Amino acid sequence: MDGTLKTGEWIVHKQYGVGQIMAIEEKIINGKTREYFRVKISGGVYWLPIKKIPDHVRFVSSKYKLSKALRVVSKEPVLLSKNYKIRNKEVAERADGATLQAKGELIRDLHARRHTEGISSSIMDERQLTTLRQQFMREMSVILDIEMEEAEAKLDKALAISIATLEE
Repeated sequence: MDGTLKTGEWIVHKQYGVGQIMAIEEKIINGKTREYFRVKISGGVYWLPIKKIPDHVRFVSSKYKLSKALRVVSKEPVLLSKNYKIRNKEVAERADGATLQAKGELIRDLHARRHTEGISSSIMDERQLTTLRQQFMREMSVILDIEMEEAEAKLDKALAISIATLEE
C-alpha cells in the first residue's frame, strides 16, 4: 500500500471489508510496545500495525473505480462451473484480488446462477454472494456518502441489467 494512513481515513481489508481508522494506540505484545491503528468496522474493531501495512489492505476506491465496477456488474455474466469444487476454488481465487471490480464481477456471476435455468445456488454460493454484496455496498456507501439501502438499490439495478442480457 503506497501512501501514509491517517486517523479518519477509510480503508478496505481483504477479510474484514471497509473500516475507518479511528485512532493510534500502543499495545504490548510479547513484551514489546508497538503502535497500531485502531480500525472500526461494522462488526467491531481490529488493530493494524503502523510500521508494516499488509498487502491485503487498500484505500477505499475512487468514484471513478466505483463507476467502472458498476459498469462491469451490469455486463453479461460469466457462467461459473457447475462443479461446486471447481466453482468454489475459482470464486476463492477471484475474490483474493479484493478490488472493487473483482468483487463486482463475482457478485454478477454468482447472482446469475440464481437466474440460470436448471442451476441452483448452493449454501456456499449464497454465503459468498451475501458477503461480497455487503462489502461492495459498504464501500459504495462510503465512496458516495449514501445509506446502505441506496447502495443496494444501485447494485440491484446493475444486476438487473446483467440478468436482462441472459434473456436476449
